[in-house]
Amino acid sequence: AYNANTNYTFTISSTKPARTGYTFLGWSTSSSATSANGSYDPGDEVTLSNSITLYAVWQIITYKVSYNANGGSNAPGNQTKTYGETLVLSLDKPVLSGYFFVNWNTKADGTGTSYESGGNYTDNSALTLYAQWEPANVAYYKINGQYVLCNTYGKVNGSWEPMLCYGKINGAWVRSTTNEE
Repeated sequence: AYNANTNYTFTISSTKPARTGYTFLGWSTSSSATSANGSYDPGDEVTLSNSITLYAVWQIITYKVSYNANGGSNAPGNQTKTYGETLVLSLDKPVLSGYFFVNWNTKADGTGTSYESGGNYTDNSALTLYAQWEPANVAYYKINGQYVLCNTYGKVNGSWEPMLCYGKINGAWVRSTTNEE
C-alpha cells in the first residue's frame, strides 16, 4: 500500500516463474488473463500510485505430429498434441501402388517405434511418423473364366498369412481353389 499522493517506481523481478507443461507469457493484473498486457514484463520498471497484484499468464505447450507417406501419397494432415493429454493418431492411411500400408514408425526405415493408425500418442514432444509398407504380393486367378485380382497374403493377428482368394463374378463372391487356373 502506498500513499495515494506519491508515485512509486520499482522494477519487476527478471526471474521468470516456471510451471511444468506451460510457457510463461508475462504478468497481468487479471487472474484470468490469457495474454500478458505488455506493461508488466519481467525486468520492466513501472511507476504506480497505488497497489496492484500481478498474476502469471501461462500458455499450455503443444507439439506438432506430422505424417510422411514415405514414398506413397495422401498422408494425413498434421495434428497437435497438447501437453499431458493423449492424442489419438489419425485413422487416415496413405496409399502406395503395389503395397499394403502396415503402420507408422518414428524412422523412415522402420527401426524406430511403431504406431498403429488410430493408436494413442502420449509423449510430450513433437513427432514425425513415416508410413511403413509391405509388398502387396498380388496374383490373378481365373474363376469361372474371368481373371480376378487376389491378394495372396494378409495380416492376421500381426503376422502375414496366406489367404483364400475370392472374386466377385456377376455380383456373387466366388472362392478360387487350388485346382483352378
